[in-house]
Amino acid sequence: MVMVMAMSTFGHAQEPQAQQANFERVTKDIYQAPSREDLKEFLITDHGAKAGGTVLCTAAIQKTIDAAAAAGGGIVIIPEGTFLSGTIVLTDNIRLHLEKGAVLLGSPLTREYPPQKPATPTRYSEWMMRSLIFAQKATNISVTGEGTLNGNSQVKNDFKSDGRGIKHRPTLIWFDECKNTHTQGISLTSSGFWTQVYTRGKNIHVDGIRVYDSNFWNNDGCDILDCEDVLVENCDIDAMDDGICLKGYTRKGCRNVIIRNNKVRSLCNGIKAGTDSSGGFRNILIENNKVHNTGIAALAMEITDGGEMSNVIIRNITMDRVHTPIFIKLGNRNRPLYLPDGSKEKVATGVIRGVHISGIKATVDKCKRFNVKERAHNYRVYASSITGVGEHKVENVTIENVDIAILGGFKECTEEDAARDVRENGGGYPENRMFGVLPAYGFFIRHVKGLTMKNVNVTIKQKDARPAILLDDVHDSQLSVTAKGVTDTPTFVQKANCTNVTAVTRESTQ
Repeated sequence: MVMVMAMSTFGHAQEPQAQQANFERVTKDIYQAPSREDLKEFLITDHGAKAGGTVLCTAAIQKTIDAAAAAGGGIVIIPEGTFLSGTIVLTDNIRLHLEKGAVLLGSPLTREYPPQKPATPTRYSEWMMRSLIFAQKATNISVTGEGTLNGNSQVKNDFKSDGRGIKHRPTLIWFDECKNTHTQGISLTSSGFWTQVYTRGKNIHVDGIRVYDSNFWNNDGCDILDCEDVLVENCDIDAMDDGICLKGYTRKGCRNVIIRNNKVRSLCNGIKAGTDSSGGFRNILIENNKVHNTGIAALAMEITDGGEMSNVIIRNITMDRVHTPIFIKLGNRNRPLYLPDGSKEKVATGVIRGVHISGIKATVDKCKRFNVKERAHNYRVYASSITGVGEHKVENVTIENVDIAILGGFKECTEEDAARDVRENGGGYPENRMFGVLPAYGFFIRHVKGLTMKNVNVTIKQKDARPAILLDDVHDSQLSVTAKGVTDTPTFVQKANCTNVTAVTRESTQ
C-alpha cells in the first residue's frame, strides 16, 4: 500500500542542552601534549640508536625512554633518519616526538614484538598482543611530530605465520587503559594489523594523523575500544579496512566521543560503530567529516552483540563515491559479554534509540582503486537501510536535510528485485550487503518505530524498477521525501504491517 498525503510541517528535533554541554566539556578538557619548551629532552642517538634502518634500535630507544622516566618525564626525540625497532613501551609523562624526516621502522619479525596482555580480559585478548609502540595504565603520554611510524608490512615478513595470523601481527600504536593520551601530527603507514588502537582509555586525543599505504589485512585507520572522553579530529585516513571505528567489548562501551573535521577513505566502512557492541555507544558526536571512496558504507551504526546506542548526533557529512551512505543495524548475533574476571555473560538483544542525522550530501558510486596493490571491494552498490530484528525495533531516529545522488552505471534492478522478501539475518555479520539486493533504491526501512525523515532528497540517474523507500513494520513515523530521476516508480511502498505512518511525497523542483 502506498500512502501519499498533503505536505505537513514536521517539528525540528532539539539537541538537549545537557548533551551539548557534555560535548563542550570533552573538547575543553581534552588532553594536549605539553610543549617542547616545558620538557627536558632525551635524544635516542645519545643512547646508542643508529640511523639507517638496518641496525635494531629497540634497546637504545627503550633506554632513552627509561632515562626520561627516571627524571620524572620528558620528551624523547627521534631525529631525522630511519630507525629499526621492535616494541617500545611508554610510561607516565613521556612524550615521544618524531622530527620531520624521522621514521620509526617496525621490524618485519614477529619475535621483536613480545606478546602483551590487555589489563582487562576481553574478546580482543585473543588477538590484541603486539604493537610497535605500547603503553598500559600510563598517564600523560604522547606521540607527536612530523615523522612516520612504518609497520613494514609491505616487505617480506612473518606476520601471517598462522594463516591470516591476527595474533602475530603488530599494530603501530596500542594504548591500553591509559589516561590522558595525545597522538598528533605523525604519519602512520603499513601496519601489520589495526593501525592505532586505544582500549579502555580515558581522555584520548587523536589530532592531525595521516594514515596511508594500509594494504595489509585488517588495516583499520583508528580504533576506539571501550573508551570515554575521546576527540578524533583533523585526520586524513586512507585505510584498507574501516576508517574510524568504535567498538564496545565490555560493559564500559564507548561514551562521550567526538569525531570531527576528518577526511576518511576506506575500502570498507568510513566511520563505524560496531560490530562488537556489548557496552554500547552513548553520547556520540560525528560532525564536519568528509568520507570518500568507501567499498562498503560511509556511515555504519551497529548494535549486534547487545548494548545500547543512544544520544548520537551525526551532522554535516560529505560522502563522495560511497557504496552505501547510511547503514543502521540492530541485530541479535549476541556474542557474550566479557567480565573483568575473564568469565563470559550472555547478553540480550540491544537497543538503538535517539540517533539524529542531518546535513548529509552523498554520491553513490563504486569506489576507485588508487593503486594496483589495493584489494578494492567490487560489490554492487546497496541502498541505505535502517533495520531492527523481529520484535526489536530501532527507535526515534531522525534523518533530515539529506541529499543522495545515485550516479548510475550499475546493474539495473528489476521488478523481481523490487518484490524480494528480505530475510532477517539478525545474526549475520552486519554489513550493507547482508540482505542481498534490497527492494528499494534509496532506503530500506524495517522494524522501526518513531522515525522522522524531513527534507530528504534521493536522485537516481539510471532506470530502476524499485521504489525509492520501502517501509516494512514501521510505526509512529513521519516521512517527507523527494525522489527524482529517470525512473518512474513510487517514492514509497508501505507494507500493510505499518501503523500510524505519514509518508509525504514532496514535489521535485526539477
